[in-house]
Amino acid sequence: MTEFNLEDERAEELSTLQSIYPELVINDSDPYSATLELLVAPAKPLPITFAPQQDVERLPYLPPLRLEIILPAEYPEHLPPVIRLSTSPSWIREDLQARLTTEAKTLWEEYGGGSILFSYISSLQEQAENAFGLEDLTLPSSMQKELVDYSRRMKKELFDKDTFDCGVCLEPKKGSACYRMARCSHVFCINCLQEYYDSCITEGNVNNIKCMSTECGSSGKKKDRLLSPKELLQIPISRDQVERYAKIKRKKKIESDPNIVYCPRKWCQGAMRSDKYPKITDVTQMDDSDSEADDEGPAQPQETQTESGPEKRGVGVRGMERLQVCEDCTLAFCVICLASWHGDFVRCEPRNVTELTEDDQASLNFIMKNTTPCPYCSVPCQKGYGCNHMTCAQCQTHFCYICSAWLNPDHPYHHFNEPKFKSCFRRLMDGVEGDMDQGGRQWGGRRGAEQLAEFWEEEAMRIQMAELGELVQ
Repeated sequence: MTEFNLEDERAEELSTLQSIYPELVINDSDPYSATLELLVAPAKPLPITFAPQQDVERLPYLPPLRLEIILPAEYPEHLPPVIRLSTSPSWIREDLQARLTTEAKTLWEEYGGGSILFSYISSLQEQAENAFGLEDLTLPSSMQKELVDYSRRMKKELFDKDTFDCGVCLEPKKGSACYRMARCSHVFCINCLQEYYDSCITEGNVNNIKCMSTECGSSGKKKDRLLSPKELLQIPISRDQVERYAKIKRKKKIESDPNIVYCPRKWCQGAMRSDKYPKITDVTQMDDSDSEADDEGPAQPQETQTESGPEKRGVGVRGMERLQVCEDCTLAFCVICLASWHGDFVRCEPRNVTELTEDDQASLNFIMKNTTPCPYCSVPCQKGYGCNHMTCAQCQTHFCYICSAWLNPDHPYHHFNEPKFKSCFRRLMDGVEGDMDQGGRQWGGRRGAEQLAEFWEEEAMRIQMAELGELVQ
């Protein structure tokens, strides 16, 4: 610690001031000069416009006001202290900086040559709480990132040092173990928030992802809003859980909107693309524009969009407005007839969703004839090459490609070595080249029934044509 001559009034004032402001740093080479940084935290966040982009930020903290204090030998009886003010970066205006500096001399004159450092610093602190009388401030955009980052960093540092009572477990916790809700400023410990929100998301109760304080939403003045994905990540909640939350919330909104039409493909059933409900790609970039709770009521149908029931679908929809694209399989389809897009000039009528289009029926016929279904999940499978022991790509079930029978995973080849399975006996390697070379292969199970039905259909046609030929002769 620097040695002072306690009989010197200047040294005594600086020593007293240091006991009040421990952050005061006295110059080792000059015991009558010191520096002090004062926190600038306006009671109301100061709106700052960054030119030329005209971006406006309301900052609760600004870089500190740095005081450089020099006490002349004639202070305090004959000369005022020398005060230099600065900030880094230099956000304070020159006229304001000059006025604050002049106040030290004015205050010294009012005191009649007495010690004024404590009064002067107290005055600066009071003015800092009122943003030095500034209602707004315009600064170059080059300062924006630094000032915004400083404000966020300072806000977190002060919050971490403070102590709060958690609104759930009611235990006192340091700010570093707590989180302050962005919209209402209620404070809860992170453990309580994570446990509650993880449970809600896992169970699908997304409408409960909001502030847990009984004060929120009780007055009726503010709408009860759900937390945004960005805020959940800040708590932090795991990204997988936040993605699940965002997808469930989006799904509930889509399902409650009567204007949404779904893909006519039975195996897809994805919703049509919509600017109102964009597909989720990155939860970190999602805003909170759709954070109202889903129980506020379904969306009202637009005049040009569908009402409930296939018979009213597309009322008032004309031309290219009928064209929609599935967000999952990218099928372009008509919202009126639910067929693949047929062009702008084709007249169509609403069709029953249970009916198959010509394209759908052709696809179904191909699947029935050229694929073997998994015996567990019924997913159609087609072999490219290899033996007839198959493993379903979806459910991992082992089955026979010839007859679709379930195979024991421990002994999958027993099926092909057992004479009682006549259609598959010793046929493990039949069709090793894949379905591209079917030849005269015989099938079992559902595929065999389709093959047999096709054979008899062709045979009946042949007999009918032969009889017709005999009659003509």
